[in-house]
Amino acid sequence: MIITKIQLRFNDMDPMRRVNNASYSAYLELARLDFCNRYLKINHLEDIPFVLARVEMDLIRSVLPGDEIAVKIWVSRIGNTSWDFDYEVIHEKTNSVYVKAKTIQVYFDYHSGKKLSIPESFRSILEKEKL
Repeated sequence: MIITKIQLRFNDMDPMRRVNNASYSAYLELARLDFCNRYLKINHLEDIPFVLARVEMDLIRSVLPGDEIAVKIWVSRIGNTSWDFDYEVIHEKTNSVYVKAKTIQVYFDYHSGKKLSIPESFRSILEKEKL
């Protein structure tokens, strides 16, 4: 499991003084970026070996100004051409959950424009983060 600390920004907030629901997708993206930085050598955007195919989020409670949050990310399923990341946006000190989410990624070669089967080298990376 990878834990990504999130710094709240003023523009993450809505007029109700809570994190806007659209900001949570960006937090999930930061967690995926941490995954990529940990396991992949990315010199160009086309080196990222996947496309995002689906996002699901359950907003459990609002993140408010001053909350110290982080995103937990882990692999929950590995298929032939796709895998699932599960996430929790949590309070860093109490571990209480604000958001539960899931994304589906498809292994993709941007150079050829095609989805591919997950190669064993990448599958072994996913297995390291599987819970």
